Amino acid sequence: MRSFGIRELIASNFDVSLSGEDEVAHHIKQQDNQIFRLVRMVTKANSKYNPFVIFIDCSGVSDIADAVKHIVYEGILLNGIKYVMSERSASMTRVGVLSLMDARISGEINRRITMGIEIGKTVLSKYYAYRGLMFSSCHCLEDWKPKIIVVPDLTLTIPDQHVKYIYDADITFTDANGNERNWKQKDIAEKTTDIDINAFDGCGIIHPALVREVEGLVGSRTPMSSMIVRAPYIKGLVCEIDYEKYYTAHGIDYIQDIWGKWHSIHDIMIVMTESMYKGKKYFQHDGTYSDWDRYWDAFAKYGHCIGIAKWNFSFEEEPVFTRANYQILQDLNIPYEDFRRLADDSIEWAASVVEGDNLHTLCFLGLTADKCTPISPYAKAILRNPAMLKERSVRAYLIGLIKKYLDEMKCGKLWLRSCFKFLLPDIILFLQHVGGMPLIGSLQADEFYTRDIHGAFSGEYLIERNPHICRSEHVLLRAVETDEIREYCTHLANVCMVNCKSLVAQRMNGADFDGDLILVTDNEIMKIGVDKDAPIVLDIEDKVSALAEDDTLENRLANTLRTMKSMIGEYSNYASAYHNKCPKTAEQKQKYEKYIDIISVITGKSIDYAKTGVLYHMPRHIAKWGRPLPYFMKYRDPYYARQKLSRSPSNMNKLCGEIERWDRGIRWKRTFPEFDYHLMIDDAFPYTDETATAIEQVFLEFGKETRRLSLIGANIRKYKDVNVRKTYTAAEARDYRVDWKTHYDAYRARCRAVCPNEQSLANILVRLGYEKYPARDKRFMWNMAAEGIIKNIKQVDTITLPKRDIEGTHEYLGKRYSMVDVTADDLRVMEEDD
Repeated sequence: MRSFGIRELIASNFDVSLSGEDEVAHHIKQQDNQIFRLVRMVTKANSKYNPFVIFIDCSGVSDIADAVKHIVYEGILLNGIKYVMSERSASMTRVGVLSLMDARISGEINRRITMGIEIGKTVLSKYYAYRGLMFSSCHCLEDWKPKIIVVPDLTLTIPDQHVKYIYDADITFTDANGNERNWKQKDIAEKTTDIDINAFDGCGIIHPALVREVEGLVGSRTPMSSMIVRAPYIKGLVCEIDYEKYYTAHGIDYIQDIWGKWHSIHDIMIVMTESMYKGKKYFQHDGTYSDWDRYWDAFAKYGHCIGIAKWNFSFEEEPVFTRANYQILQDLNIPYEDFRRLADDSIEWAASVVEGDNLHTLCFLGLTADKCTPISPYAKAILRNPAMLKERSVRAYLIGLIKKYLDEMKCGKLWLRSCFKFLLPDIILFLQHVGGMPLIGSLQADEFYTRDIHGAFSGEYLIERNPHICRSEHVLLRAVETDEIREYCTHLANVCMVNCKSLVAQRMNGADFDGDLILVTDNEIMKIGVDKDAPIVLDIEDKVSALAEDDTLENRLANTLRTMKSMIGEYSNYASAYHNKCPKTAEQKQKYEKYIDIISVITGKSIDYAKTGVLYHMPRHIAKWGRPLPYFMKYRDPYYARQKLSRSPSNMNKLCGEIERWDRGIRWKRTFPEFDYHLMIDDAFPYTDETATAIEQVFLEFGKETRRLSLIGANIRKYKDVNVRKTYTAAEARDYRVDWKTHYDAYRARCRAVCPNEQSLANILVRLGYEKYPARDKRFMWNMAAEGIIKNIKQVDTITLPKRDIEGTHEYLGKRYSMVDVTADDLRVMEEDD
């Protein structure tokens, strides 16, 4: 499909004409979703190229209200075809992306999304968010229509919780004219109170037989046990549970849905909670089961299907080490000498790859005997002949990859023995609730359950979720396994099942159970740095939403403009600034922590803004002093590197400096002079001197043009230079990008025109690079003739690769491996399987 920047549309007065290379330059790849599926149904066009939907990227651009108004009211013209406003998924809303659809089909697509229901006044932010679910990436399961029932949610009261909460404080101040004024601003207070929770918010269960069907439909090679389900007005996570076995053991034959209808426990079905069914009020007619029938009649009439957005790792696939981020590290209360040890595993890992350790290098590149998935031409070349690890460009590629990891380590992306898992509620309690049984559950207020390939966890673990803002969001729980869990839940891979007797999900910035991922770790250093007695920072008004409105263009524009800029990143940056300020007094420390707690609740509101339409503005005094950002943030994004940053002696800044010094000491320039480039040449593919001369001319022109483009980009970004400033504004300099893809494509086409045979072309370029111009960069030959080079490399008979082996003598990121010989035939089979 095609994507445009909003500035390009403004510059063209919303009438764009594209052809040839300009058209291709706007192409982006997207995963399939239910809107793309509807487009295929309506247009009968089944190509992988979708010309009927386009994306408009508005991120990083201010003052676009008039442009968005034009798009909402008038649409745009693209090659003479009118495109009008369409849907936005949650992720599109967060990053400021709009979608437009070909006006010739938009009416029919809208009719199918609406499913024939009449929408009166409603909370538009929620309504648009539910419609936007259609843009969520998923596997569309054609003609799969299992029985689904909807059961009531369960509201539980968690008594006597010590919480911090936000309220509107009345402030009196004197303005610049000496007048006394009143002002309301967010402040934080503490109290002990009862808190109501939705125990299973967004979660349901699915019969094992249906899971096996889904495995076949999506082609999963590993067992599925939890999956995120998508359908019109339906969203949530379902996990595989043999409810038939459980209820039979407890003498229960029927369960009741929200409309009062009873269903046999022997029916093979999905049991959804009411919170998963977003369309209840839209399809409500008489409040009986016929409302549910009405939904499914419309579902069939308008050609919808059920989709699966994501599913669990298997026990074998589940990572042992995962990279943490700075947010969950920067607020740990531990001395630096202990804090710095959090980076030990990461530095040891990076050093092993840099120094050319065979196991680490091959695993890092994804070249294992279990699943050989080379993601680059360089990796493919290594599989042809491992001697290619010594080739200069392959080495440069490897160093480039690892340097990216090193820079990310400097801003807290450290390997920790940890894993992201689906967050689940107490499933035994779920079964008891649905079956009308006494609500006992299987987990107590300080407990949770998870397991890996080796079995159930035990002991104390730390549970984290992103974004992480304040200290009370660290959750410490005891891992346990009860008899009932052992009987009914041990097949659930890659999940963290928490109790429903404490505020576990709620304290992690309002997490729920509709597919949220949380990080589970038993890192002793981190656990020591957690304040177990910290009051829980909570949004006690988390169900507040905007007022109901009619779905008009005017209201749609207002809703769109409100959500064009996500404040989540900005607000979490304020928290980082305060976390790293290193207060000098106890009073100052207390003030900063108070500010961070306020930021936590306001950030939670920002996360749900697109759905609720409610946003709390940051108090001006917090925003004012929420800068400068800490020094380590320069490695998070080049945007931050251009800002004035604080070098305060916080743990994160100190660690960043230490990794910088270690990085500078690495011998990156290590070369392999014994590498024989002739292994990349196949003399069975000759060429003429004239052809070689013509390719050399292209090579020289490429180098000259590449240097020119690089200098232009560097000078533009230094727009304060008087000679450049005459041409470029600050905004133009910030947005300037060299279209390197088009640049390389053009030269690649020139090379192919001169020498159509890719292996002959590879021979010419290898000799140019290693014989006539040995000191020059070798990337040109790889960019112009990678496939030819790979084909020219003679496949070795066997190659030694790592293979997962629980008894293996080698270890990489917590998993055991053995080194085994793999034949060329085995490699071909693996390539065909992939």
